[in-house]
Amino acid sequence: MNSVISTSSLLPAVRNTSLMLGKTYVGIDFGTSTTVVSIAHYDAANDKIVTRSLRLSQMLPDGTVYSAEIVPSVIAWLNNQILVGEGASQLKYKLKRGKNIWYSFKMELGEDLGAKYYESELRDKAPFNIRNPKDATRVFFSYLKFLILRYCKENNLSDDISYAVSIPASFEANQRKDLLDSLVANEMKISKQALIDEPNAAFISYVVSRATEGNPLFVNPDYNSKVLVFDFGGGTCDISILEIGQNGNGFFSKNIAISKFTTLGGDDIDRYITYHYLMPRFLEANGKKKEQFRTNEKKQIASALYKIAERLKILINKNIATLTNNFVVPQVKNSDVKTEIDSHVSVLTNKGELTQDHFYLTNKELTETMSVFLKNGFGKTTRIKGEDEYNSIFTPIDSAIKKAHTPKEEIDYVLFIGGSAQSPYIQQAVKEYFEDSEMLVPINLQTHVSQGAAIHSLLFNGMNKCLIRPITSEPILVITKDTHPKVLLPAGTQIPCDTFEIDDLVTNRQGQTTIELPICVGNQTKLLFNLKIESTLPGGFPVNSPIKIVFEVNSDKMLIVQASCMGTHCHIEPLNPFANKELSTEERIALKAERQANLEAEMNGGVPSKQSLIALRNAYKKAGNNFKAAETIELQNELYPEAGNLNSIGVYYSNSGNEEKAIEYYELALQVDPNNLHANANLGSSLRYRDKAKAKYHLQKALELKSDHDIALIELARIEKSEGKTEEAKAKFHKAFDYYQSLWETNSLPQYAYGWFASVAEELGENELAKKVRFAVSHGTEESYYDSENLSRTRTNVLTSKN
Repeated sequence: MNSVISTSSLLPAVRNTSLMLGKTYVGIDFGTSTTVVSIAHYDAANDKIVTRSLRLSQMLPDGTVYSAEIVPSVIAWLNNQILVGEGASQLKYKLKRGKNIWYSFKMELGEDLGAKYYESELRDKAPFNIRNPKDATRVFFSYLKFLILRYCKENNLSDDISYAVSIPASFEANQRKDLLDSLVANEMKISKQALIDEPNAAFISYVVSRATEGNPLFVNPDYNSKVLVFDFGGGTCDISILEIGQNGNGFFSKNIAISKFTTLGGDDIDRYITYHYLMPRFLEANGKKKEQFRTNEKKQIASALYKIAERLKILINKNIATLTNNFVVPQVKNSDVKTEIDSHVSVLTNKGELTQDHFYLTNKELTETMSVFLKNGFGKTTRIKGEDEYNSIFTPIDSAIKKAHTPKEEIDYVLFIGGSAQSPYIQQAVKEYFEDSEMLVPINLQTHVSQGAAIHSLLFNGMNKCLIRPITSEPILVITKDTHPKVLLPAGTQIPCDTFEIDDLVTNRQGQTTIELPICVGNQTKLLFNLKIESTLPGGFPVNSPIKIVFEVNSDKMLIVQASCMGTHCHIEPLNPFANKELSTEERIALKAERQANLEAEMNGGVPSKQSLIALRNAYKKAGNNFKAAETIELQNELYPEAGNLNSIGVYYSNSGNEEKAIEYYELALQVDPNNLHANANLGSSLRYRDKAKAKYHLQKALELKSDHDIALIELARIEKSEGKTEEAKAKFHKAFDYYQSLWETNSLPQYAYGWFASVAEELGENELAKKVRFAVSHGTEESYYDSENLSRTRTNVLTSKN
């Protein structure tokens, strides 16, 4: 016989309702795109928990006041007036992000890239002082607090407010810390468990809603049911798996798995639609090509089209949803039926003003778009040159299933939450994947989470009951000299957890003056911070000196760590510029350079210094990101013009695969100096397959200027070989080969020449040498954010001291 989850089963067996009197319990669903605020109270007479989402006032750009439950997570500065919410959202693609409008700052919490908004018009304007995403979050919550207090006053509610805020379950410690700091800065009353994972809040709200409506959720008394919460919002796709049941103390629930952090949200769908359908048509309507614009300009154009993409996406989804039955999307999804909207879009670019007033998207185009986000099996991530990657919803789903050690057939319920989860494409794909599970779809997917947060605030702050114990989403690791990192705290650990002590680490060498303990989350590429212990002893620490690490994770998943060796304690070297990102050493160096450029730009009136741009370009080059390197030197040349940069810009663009831009800059270099040796050779190389006659002219010009120019010799030889001039071509190949071989034999072959040398060797049948050259390509000296010689090792794998 089944049992049900009633309101009584959610509450403590013994409860003193008088403790709840005179207080207001607020839950805030702080979303990437939108935010919702709700309140909750206990109706003792009817034994019900009652929730209500607040209709909050938001000023529009024309001064009228608009009230709604949905508050866009956007801030704007217009005509010396701050706008937050709907009014700011209407200006989202008319103002410049980071300068006078700020959005999507939630997903940038935990990063420290300096004054990321170095152009901000509110940078030095009190009380706003918006320089980075954390500042924007602080200002946004200040506005929310003002509206909540006004609502309480107008509705005779207590201004003694206890808050709970929902956040992605996969948010890590540094992201949570930035959010808590923003709440504290606004003197918002928060408990030791102020944050609740969004999937948990959603489930709490759903079971309370069902219980209140007299249609409670059933659980089997013979085994604990498992619920997968699929939370797909504008900026995140969070998967949480819960185990629920009944015992003598009533209903219980615990997290058993949380998905790995994945960059995925409804905004990514809008981005794909924009880049693949709307932008090409927009540029074509204005007689332009995508290759004519830098990435930042394309992003500017895309920003103006995102709202159009979102509107078209929603309209088609709604139309198809009305025809969808039992989670099966009809075949009309593959038709060429157009959904059209009229809206004026104007973008000012370096190629002039671009405008369009009429836009459309077909059913088939949306279906093609959604297929990118519904990939299963291998290749769940779609990478397209010049765009951020696109992830499938099955990446976080599989991550959670794997961590739960539960076959998908054992999932009893799937609960849909978040605006993007309303899509019939999404619901059909999830239903097909969990074919044996019951799908749970709330009436309002967008307000459920905030109501769950409000219920959490009521139960935790008013009744001292936590319905769902949170868990860690990823393991906490320390990098050591051992083969694998040492796990400090496994994924899935219930929190808050007791204080742990690790005492089996030791120094790895005699006279070690510094001990470094890099702390990571998930894997070695996601560093949180680096603990350093500096020896005060003249000769450093002896080998095998014991190291002690003491750590705990509090209710808000904040990691607190201390370390010591022989009475000397550590200091923390923070690495949170790279929150929740898996990065190579080179990519970390690039982000560090980006942070420095932002800081210098802030000090220089919003303009980055020449030296910081040079350092940033070199960092991008080292990280293998030639495209960003090209755009950085292009920006450098705009701010600090030098004719000598033009050929270099072309080289970077060519290395990134953008030959159109490369040719443009080689030609500009030749306009300044027709006898520019390298620009002639490079232009000839780029034109070889486009305009053979013009290519020959510039390659021959290069050889006139320098008869043994290697690239000109090789490229002209290739043209001559294609024309049947075998002997002439062979002579040029040999000349280039002999030049490279002389450099090779003296270990002085420059970095760029390795590929050229290998290819010309192959032309002459020297295949073994070509393999040797390719194998020997130098990648330079790798830098690291810690010194591997300073790492510790486990006591079971220690060196012994020699007397």
